[in-house]
Amino acid sequence: MVVASKLLRKIKSAIVILKFLVENQSRFSKFLLASGLSTSAAFILYRLCLKYTRYTKNSPKCEPLTKKKVNPALNKQFFRELTYLCKIMFPNLFSKQSFLLFIHTLTLICRTFLSIYVAKLEGLLVRNIVQKNFIMFAKKLIQWLLIAIPATTCNSLIRYLESKLDLELKTQLVKRSHRFYFDKRVYYKIALKQSDECQVDQNLTEDIDKLTNLFVHLYSSLTKPLLDIILITATLIGLAKSKNVNYVVPSLMALVVIVLTGMLIRKISPKFGKMAADVAKQKGYLRFLYGRIQTNSEEIAFYSGEKTESNLVNDNFKLLKKKLELVHNNKFWYIIVEQFLLKYVWSAAGLSMISMPLLLSDKYSPKSQIQVEDEAAEISQRTEEFTMAKNLLSSGADAVERIMTSYKELTELTGFTRRVYEMFKLFENESRNSDIPIEIDSVIEPRIKLAPEDNDQAKPGVVYESDNLKSIIVENISVQTPNGEVIVPSLSLKIDHGMNLLITGPNGCGKSSLFRILSGLWTLKSGIIHRPKLKDMFYVPQRPYLAIGTLRDQIIYPDRVEDMVQKRITDTDLMNIMEIVNLSNVVTREGGLDAISDWKDVLSGGEKQRLGLSRIFYHKPKFAFLDECTSAISIDVEGKIYHTAINDYKITLLTIAHRYTLWQYHNFILQFDGVGKWKFEELNNNLDNRLNLKQEKDKLEKILLTVPSSKERLEELCNILGEGSIALD
Repeated sequence: MVVASKLLRKIKSAIVILKFLVENQSRFSKFLLASGLSTSAAFILYRLCLKYTRYTKNSPKCEPLTKKKVNPALNKQFFRELTYLCKIMFPNLFSKQSFLLFIHTLTLICRTFLSIYVAKLEGLLVRNIVQKNFIMFAKKLIQWLLIAIPATTCNSLIRYLESKLDLELKTQLVKRSHRFYFDKRVYYKIALKQSDECQVDQNLTEDIDKLTNLFVHLYSSLTKPLLDIILITATLIGLAKSKNVNYVVPSLMALVVIVLTGMLIRKISPKFGKMAADVAKQKGYLRFLYGRIQTNSEEIAFYSGEKTESNLVNDNFKLLKKKLELVHNNKFWYIIVEQFLLKYVWSAAGLSMISMPLLLSDKYSPKSQIQVEDEAAEISQRTEEFTMAKNLLSSGADAVERIMTSYKELTELTGFTRRVYEMFKLFENESRNSDIPIEIDSVIEPRIKLAPEDNDQAKPGVVYESDNLKSIIVENISVQTPNGEVIVPSLSLKIDHGMNLLITGPNGCGKSSLFRILSGLWTLKSGIIHRPKLKDMFYVPQRPYLAIGTLRDQIIYPDRVEDMVQKRITDTDLMNIMEIVNLSNVVTREGGLDAISDWKDVLSGGEKQRLGLSRIFYHKPKFAFLDECTSAISIDVEGKIYHTAINDYKITLLTIAHRYTLWQYHNFILQFDGVGKWKFEELNNNLDNRLNLKQEKDKLEKILLTVPSSKERLEELCNILGEGSIALD
């Protein structure tokens, strides 16, 4: 109680002193005292908010236990990333994008001058209203309507140039990204590591779109306000000088208010950039889940996995909802503080500034240079000056407010800048890593080494390509997955043209991995490969890719119609190919080669595989890699296709298959045992023996499969008869 009474007495004493100071000061001194007190209160509020934000940032629940990568923020890294993207968006000083930006800037400058002129014109209109001068009012009103034509045109031109510039910048980023994405099979490299951290589809669509939208919008939101502030400040200072009014104190007052509110907004502003990046990332992952369901809809339907997939999607949507609610909650209180500071505090400061020359005219401006004849003329003149100053100051306050409010959008820009920048860096790194050593038209004589040398494993893989080479030669290569898992430590073999090779082995033994390395999809880690050009090798997977387009496009893929015409291949040739693979009825059923449909849904599994095999008859490669691509085709059609490819088209086939009916079309076999070992031998000499062994194996499998059920029946009979059995003993 004693402490409280002492504190109360101190407060009363301070009030008495303050009252004494106020009552014994002039109007101008009172104004300065009020300004000082307001500044002190604002400073105290700023320190309290700063202390609160530091407390929330240092609270245990906000500190992650594990080290994470730096979140996007308005720092040097952001400007470095934005500079990198600007070099892509603006290739050079004389580019179309730079020209649009220059025209846009000129339009913003013109709009600022028009705003100042309109403010002066409104002041004259008010003066004529006060003077009741109808003729001058009508003239100024007509003049105000006429100036509205270029003003509205300028406003529309600003919006048009914003959208035009946005489209051009987006085009530059998309072109650059596509150039990297489709170069050196970067899209395939990225697909191997696709995860929630790598959302290329989200980056290429929404992130680039939002980045350019924010960039152009922020350029207008920052450039025009800065121009407004500079020109309006110069106009107000010139107006104050013409009236012999001291403009230093109002200017300092405006500067103090702007600096304090700006620092306060910056300190209390939530991390909208990180929030925007998190929301975009979660949206991308949710889109990935929807696309995954569409891609595997048949399998999910067969398993009746709707509940599992629904739970997965719902859980991720709830997570997205939480992140959006966090953004909305932070925006709620942030907008309250922002509107209070930028609207009401600034309005109060602005009214004080423009009222000073009028309220304190006896101290600052004893008399105007222009002699007024009566009190009415003086009132009209002051009204004109007040209206013009108020309009200019309001425009200036709006400009500063737009700059302040742009901070939130600027933090959002940091998030999208980071995501697009990381996408380009990912493309560049994968493109750089795809540069495996390839020597064209090598004169080195291939040399097969059946046993590895001691120093071979340390050497990086090298691929030699030649148009004249009619063999695929593998020298001590290591079959490895992209993540470094070694499947076959060392493999050496030579496949000449005409040596049709059958590749067998258990699942995961390296059969398809060998095809990927020979085709250049996977990087060769060690060893040497001699091969023809990629155009002389063609890969047919078990599930062929069906492109968007006509039935003709499916046969000639990846060629286009222009390439087909250049090769002098006609539709009659394509119909002959469709006859080979028994798909002539599909051409008739679907309405000809020009028919367009969703082919992955229209065709059956066997028709898809036959359509995929039709491509080897169109492209006529030297070597065809067939990866279990006849599993859904009948044996008679399969035999017809293999016989035509080998005998008529002279295509060397490397086949991965488990059907023993295909053995007759191959003269060599490569067997993997699944533990890194392999065996390469001729198949023709022991084909009959292998077929007999295969049939014997099938019979034994059937017998052994019936053993458990036979044993159970024998036990049941023994129990009924009350006898024993030597088979059970």
